[in-house]
Amino acid sequence: MENKSKKTKLIVVIVVLIITNIITFTVATTGNYLIGNKLIVTVDSSETAAGIKKLLALKEQIGLEYYKDVDNTTLIDGAIKGMFDSLGDPYSSYFTSEEFKKYMESATGVYEGIGVVVTEDDQGVTYVIAPQKGTPADQAGIKTGDKIIKVDGEDVSTIGSDAVVAKVKGPADTTVNITLLRGEEVIDMQLVRKTIEAKTVESRVIGDKGYIQISEFTDKTADDFEAQLSELLAQNITGLVIDLRSNPGGGVKEAVEIADRILGETMVVYTVDKNGNKTEYTSDGEEQLSLPMVVLVDGGSASSAEILAGALQDTGAAQLVGTKTFGKGIVQEIISLTDGGGFKVTNSEYFTPNGNNIHEKGLEPNIVIEATDFMKNNFFTDEEDVQLQKALQVLSGTN
Repeated sequence: MENKSKKTKLIVVIVVLIITNIITFTVATTGNYLIGNKLIVTVDSSETAAGIKKLLALKEQIGLEYYKDVDNTTLIDGAIKGMFDSLGDPYSSYFTSEEFKKYMESATGVYEGIGVVVTEDDQGVTYVIAPQKGTPADQAGIKTGDKIIKVDGEDVSTIGSDAVVAKVKGPADTTVNITLLRGEEVIDMQLVRKTIEAKTVESRVIGDKGYIQISEFTDKTADDFEAQLSELLAQNITGLVIDLRSNPGGGVKEAVEIADRILGETMVVYTVDKNGNKTEYTSDGEEQLSLPMVVLVDGGSASSAEILAGALQDTGAAQLVGTKTFGKGIVQEIISLTDGGGFKVTNSEYFTPNGNNIHEKGLEPNIVIEATDFMKNNFFTDEEDVQLQKALQVLSGTN
């Protein structure tokens, strides 16, 4: 009887004020019917029908019993957020319209804030993947692994990274107070927010070797990489260092386009969803970089940075030098809603060309070399950068 009931479509008539994001989304995407203040929802099981009725009954009770007035939209948004939180996946989230606007700003590389990229653990603790170069966070000395525990004196230690980011961002030239936990040390900082247009690619020539640093992957990263690589090649470089240290990732498309410029015709990355459906991303072979290459990586190299590094390592195009990468091997789909909100949900795992899923494992460098304590706590020159010096030695054949 249980299996039969799950296959039978149930029609549930729900009487509810037309005020919620969930109604907007449901009507727009599923073909359900809205008649006055009645919503006829088609669900796929008796459990779902019972859950919807329970949700609305409890919402009504809160409105009747809670000692303060409540906002209906806030309640429903909270319920939706709770549904995503129940997945136990820090990368799947629901955004209100204002939150979604701010989240999408990060894809363009232009926003107002302090310039720090964060993630969260299973307990909702927010910690730093990497500060963006030249931003207030970078200048203040925020480091990979720092945990953000307070914003303007408010405890944010377990509210999740999206909520923390929303509190940290704000109009340019305003101040925000951040409390960090670095190991056992509690650090208070006051930072001035700025309009940040992240410059994600920087390059120069070191001796006869080219050096390109990619700090993250935004909409313009692949184009900037192409332009700066062309400038380096015009100077007759004999090898290339690609620096992906402290690169938190970003758009998969940008990483694949950069790999396409470097590699011949080959697999760059592929994804597999829960149904076993495989999607391949390949380079077309129209261009290939025939130079020895080394990729610098560390614990802050994540997501799309790992896709690019993994493709170069697996195909033999480059050696990895540094320390083990972060280990984010899952892919999120971002979907906008008609009310201006949106959500991201993990929909697949990605695999390097050799079939390795590095989620929660990371990529192992070909040559392991730790950053020195001096590098971790000070600004340093190329000569003081032991990982870069090792990369240059590898390119020169003196490793």
